[in-house]
Amino acid sequence: MKKYDIALFDLDGTLSESGEGILDCVKMVFAEMKRPLPDGKTLAGFIGPPLTDSLKRCGFSEEDAEKGLQIYKKNFIATGIYKNKVYDGMFETLEQLKENGVLLGVATTKYQPFADKIIAMLQLDRYFDFVGGSSGTPERHTKVQVINYVLDHFGRDKKAVMIGDTKFDAEGAFTTKVDFIGCLYGYGTREEMEKYFPNTILVTKPSEIIPVILEK
Repeated sequence: MKKYDIALFDLDGTLSESGEGILDCVKMVFAEMKRPLPDGKTLAGFIGPPLTDSLKRCGFSEEDAEKGLQIYKKNFIATGIYKNKVYDGMFETLEQLKENGVLLGVATTKYQPFADKIIAMLQLDRYFDFVGGSSGTPERHTKVQVINYVLDHFGRDKKAVMIGDTKFDAEGAFTTKVDFIGCLYGYGTREEMEKYFPNTILVTKPSEIIPVILEK
Protein backbone atom coordinates (compact mmCIF):
# COMPACT_ATOMS: atom_id res chain seq x y z
CA MET A 1 0.00 0.00 0.00
CA LYS A 2 1.41 3.40 -0.94
CA LYS A 3 1.22 6.44 1.33
CA TYR A 4 1.74 8.90 -1.55
CA ASP A 5 0.32 8.99 -5.08
CA ILE A 6 3.01 11.36 -6.38
CA ALA A 7 6.72 11.60 -5.56
CA LEU A 8 8.48 14.77 -6.70
CA PHE A 9 12.26 14.56 -6.87
CA ASP A 10 14.75 17.39 -6.87
CA LEU A 11 17.56 16.84 -9.39
CA ASP A 12 20.94 18.10 -8.13
CA GLY A 13 21.93 16.39 -4.91
CA THR A 14 18.87 14.14 -4.89
CA LEU A 15 18.76 12.18 -8.15
CA SER A 16 22.27 12.97 -9.32
CA GLU A 17 25.66 14.00 -7.99
CA SER A 18 26.31 17.14 -10.02
CA GLY A 19 28.30 19.49 -7.82
CA GLU A 20 31.57 19.32 -9.72
CA GLY A 21 30.07 20.40 -13.04
CA ILE A 22 27.94 23.14 -11.51
CA LEU A 23 30.75 24.69 -9.49
CA ASP A 24 33.22 24.51 -12.37
CA CYS A 25 30.82 26.57 -14.47
CA VAL A 26 30.10 29.01 -11.63
CA LYS A 27 33.84 29.62 -11.31
CA MET A 28 33.97 30.36 -15.05
CA VAL A 29 31.32 33.07 -14.56
CA PHE A 30 33.45 34.85 -11.97
CA ALA A 31 36.60 34.43 -14.10
CA GLU A 32 35.03 35.70 -17.33
CA MET A 33 33.41 38.65 -15.55
CA LYS A 34 36.65 39.40 -13.68
CA ARG A 35 35.04 39.11 -10.27
CA PRO A 36 36.80 37.80 -7.14
CA LEU A 37 35.92 34.18 -6.47
CA PRO A 38 33.80 33.68 -3.31
CA ASP A 39 34.91 31.43 -0.48
CA GLY A 40 34.14 27.71 -0.52
CA LYS A 41 31.02 27.95 1.64
CA THR A 42 29.50 30.64 -0.58
CA LEU A 43 30.34 28.66 -3.70
CA ALA A 44 28.70 25.54 -2.27
CA GLY A 45 25.52 27.60 -1.87
CA PHE A 46 25.23 27.85 -5.67
CA ILE A 47 24.02 24.23 -5.77
CA GLY A 48 20.25 24.31 -5.46
CA PRO A 49 18.82 27.82 -5.92
CA PRO A 50 18.44 29.68 -9.23
CA LEU A 51 21.84 30.94 -10.39
CA THR A 52 20.81 34.58 -10.77
CA ASP A 53 19.62 34.65 -7.14
CA SER A 54 22.99 33.32 -5.97
CA LEU A 55 24.88 35.83 -8.11
CA LYS A 56 22.83 38.70 -6.66
CA ARG A 57 23.70 37.51 -3.17
CA CYS A 58 27.33 37.91 -4.23
CA GLY A 59 26.76 41.55 -5.20
CA PHE A 60 25.87 41.19 -8.88
CA SER A 61 23.37 43.68 -10.25
CA GLU A 62 20.27 42.40 -12.07
CA GLU A 63 21.96 43.08 -15.40
CA ASP A 64 25.25 41.44 -14.45
CA ALA A 65 23.47 38.43 -12.96
CA GLU A 66 21.74 37.91 -16.30
CA LYS A 67 25.09 38.17 -18.11
CA GLY A 68 26.51 35.66 -15.66
CA LEU A 69 23.63 33.31 -16.34
CA GLN A 70 24.36 33.36 -20.07
CA ILE A 71 28.05 32.61 -19.42
CA TYR A 72 27.06 29.76 -17.13
CA LYS A 73 24.66 28.27 -19.69
CA LYS A 74 27.31 28.41 -22.41
CA ASN A 75 29.86 26.54 -20.32
CA PHE A 76 27.39 24.16 -18.70
CA ILE A 77 26.05 22.87 -21.99
CA ALA A 78 29.62 22.48 -23.29
CA THR A 79 31.21 20.70 -20.31
CA GLY A 80 29.43 20.91 -16.96
CA ILE A 81 26.39 18.88 -17.91
CA TYR A 82 28.55 15.82 -18.50
CA LYS A 83 30.03 15.85 -14.97
CA ASN A 84 26.93 14.24 -13.59
CA LYS A 85 26.15 10.77 -12.26
CA VAL A 86 23.17 9.04 -10.69
CA TYR A 87 23.47 8.21 -7.00
CA ASP A 88 23.99 4.53 -6.20
CA GLY A 89 20.68 2.81 -5.61
CA MET A 90 18.55 5.44 -7.31
CA PHE A 91 17.63 3.34 -10.35
CA GLU A 92 16.40 0.52 -8.11
CA THR A 93 14.49 2.98 -5.91
CA LEU A 94 12.66 4.54 -8.85
CA GLU A 95 11.94 1.10 -10.30
CA GLN A 96 10.22 -0.05 -7.10
CA LEU A 97 8.17 3.11 -6.78
CA LYS A 98 7.11 2.88 -10.40
CA GLU A 99 6.14 -0.78 -10.05
CA ASN A 100 3.93 0.14 -7.10
CA GLY A 101 1.98 2.74 -9.05
CA VAL A 102 3.59 5.91 -7.73
CA LEU A 103 3.58 8.80 -10.22
CA LEU A 104 7.09 10.21 -10.48
CA GLY A 105 7.97 13.81 -11.26
CA VAL A 106 11.05 16.01 -11.23
CA ALA A 107 10.79 19.46 -9.65
CA THR A 108 14.01 21.42 -10.13
CA THR A 109 14.94 25.07 -10.57
CA LYS A 110 17.44 24.00 -13.20
CA TYR A 111 16.68 25.51 -16.62
CA GLN A 112 14.10 23.25 -18.30
CA PRO A 113 16.16 22.32 -21.39
CA PHE A 114 19.10 21.38 -19.14
CA ALA A 115 16.87 19.33 -16.85
CA ASP A 116 15.36 17.46 -19.80
CA LYS A 117 18.81 16.76 -21.27
CA ILE A 118 20.28 15.53 -17.98
CA ILE A 119 17.32 13.26 -17.20
CA ALA A 120 17.62 11.71 -20.67
CA MET A 121 21.42 11.54 -20.59
CA LEU A 122 21.38 9.70 -17.25
CA GLN A 123 18.69 7.31 -18.57
CA LEU A 124 16.23 8.40 -15.91
CA ASP A 125 13.56 9.46 -18.39
CA ARG A 126 11.99 5.98 -18.48
CA TYR A 127 10.92 6.41 -14.85
CA PHE A 128 9.53 9.92 -14.79
CA ASP A 129 6.03 10.86 -15.89
CA PHE A 130 6.83 14.58 -15.94
CA VAL A 131 9.90 16.82 -15.65
CA GLY A 132 9.40 20.34 -14.36
CA GLY A 133 12.21 22.89 -14.46
CA SER A 134 12.66 26.64 -14.56
CA SER A 135 11.29 28.36 -17.64
CA GLY A 136 13.75 31.22 -17.27
CA THR A 137 10.86 33.62 -16.65
CA PRO A 138 9.59 35.24 -13.42
CA GLU A 139 6.49 33.04 -13.60
CA ARG A 140 8.46 29.79 -13.17
CA HIS A 141 11.70 30.59 -11.43
CA THR A 142 11.56 29.65 -7.75
CA LYS A 143 11.22 26.22 -6.18
CA VAL A 144 7.69 27.03 -5.05
CA GLN A 145 6.67 27.98 -8.58
CA VAL A 146 8.21 24.83 -10.06
CA ILE A 147 6.55 22.56 -7.49
CA ASN A 148 3.19 24.19 -8.20
CA TYR A 149 3.80 23.76 -11.94
CA VAL A 150 4.41 20.03 -11.51
CA LEU A 151 1.48 19.58 -9.11
CA ASP A 152 -0.81 21.33 -11.59
CA HIS A 153 0.26 18.80 -14.22
CA PHE A 154 -0.55 15.79 -12.05
CA GLY A 155 -3.70 17.24 -10.49
CA ARG A 156 -4.33 18.53 -7.00
CA ASP A 157 -6.51 15.60 -5.94
CA LYS A 158 -3.54 13.32 -5.28
CA LYS A 159 -1.31 13.13 -2.18
CA ALA A 160 2.22 14.26 -2.98
CA VAL A 161 5.62 14.32 -1.30
CA MET A 162 8.70 16.35 -2.23
CA ILE A 163 12.11 14.68 -1.98
CA GLY A 164 15.14 16.95 -1.84
CA ASP A 165 18.43 17.74 -0.17
CA THR A 166 18.42 21.46 0.66
CA LYS A 167 16.49 24.16 2.49
CA PHE A 168 15.12 25.32 -0.87
CA ASP A 169 13.41 21.95 -1.36
CA ALA A 170 12.14 21.94 2.23
CA GLU A 171 10.89 25.52 2.00
CA GLY A 172 9.20 24.78 -1.33
CA ALA A 173 7.42 21.77 0.11
CA PHE A 174 6.39 23.68 3.23
CA THR A 175 5.01 26.60 1.22
CA THR A 176 3.09 24.40 -1.21
CA LYS A 177 1.77 22.26 1.68
CA VAL A 178 3.18 18.92 0.56
CA ASP A 179 5.11 16.50 2.75
CA PHE A 180 8.89 16.35 2.59
CA ILE A 181 11.65 13.74 2.69
CA GLY A 182 15.14 15.15 3.25
CA CYS A 183 18.18 13.53 1.61
CA LEU A 184 21.28 13.76 3.79
CA TYR A 185 23.45 12.24 1.04
CA GLY A 186 23.11 15.44 -1.05
CA TYR A 187 24.43 18.97 -0.64
CA GLY A 188 22.30 20.37 2.16
CA THR A 189 22.31 19.81 5.92
CA ARG A 190 20.01 18.33 8.51
CA GLU A 191 19.73 21.70 10.29
CA GLU A 192 18.59 23.71 7.26
CA MET A 193 15.93 21.18 6.29
CA GLU A 194 14.63 20.80 9.84
CA LYS A 195 14.07 24.55 9.96
CA TYR A 196 10.94 23.98 7.86
CA PHE A 197 10.10 20.42 8.92
CA PRO A 198 11.31 19.81 12.50
CA ASN A 199 10.02 16.24 12.49
CA THR A 200 10.71 15.41 8.87
CA ILE A 201 11.96 12.02 7.78
CA LEU A 202 15.60 12.16 6.71
CA VAL A 203 17.30 9.49 4.60
CA THR A 204 20.97 8.70 4.14
CA LYS A 205 20.66 6.76 0.87
CA PRO A 206 18.10 6.43 -1.95
CA SER A 207 16.81 3.00 -0.90
CA GLU A 208 15.54 4.49 2.38
CA ILE A 209 12.99 6.53 0.39
CA ILE A 210 11.06 3.39 -0.58
CA PRO A 211 9.55 2.42 2.79
CA VAL A 212 8.56 6.02 3.50
CA ILE A 213 6.50 6.26 0.32
CA LEU A 214 5.21 2.70 0.21
CA GLU A 215 4.84 2.29 4.01
CA LYS A 216 6.72 -0.99 3.99
